[in-house]
Amino acid sequence: MFPMIINQAKKHPNLIPLFMFIGAGGGVEGGATLYVLGLVNLDVGWDRKNNPEPWNKMNPTDQYQFHSVNVDLNRHPNILLLKLWISLTTLVGQK
Repeated sequence: MFPMIINQAKKHPNLIPLFMFIGAGGGVEGGATLYVLGLVNLDVGWDRKNNPEPWNKMNPTDQYQFHSVNVDLNRHPNILLLKLWISLTTLVGQK
């Protein structure tokens, strides 16, 4: 991709500012995305030295969600619908 851009810039020098603005815009967009994800949204802890266990310093007003690793999928409604659909399709296929 980069050699194609260089070849186009050599053939059409008027495109060089366009390539520069597109590249700068992509860099700014990528930097802004990393800024929002890393510094504004504090769901991820970046400082291990000063805050090694951030879950111990949570206020009662902080919103947090527990993640359950052992989930009983037999009681999940989507799994029940899938099992019902499989049983119905097998019944229709037997006729």
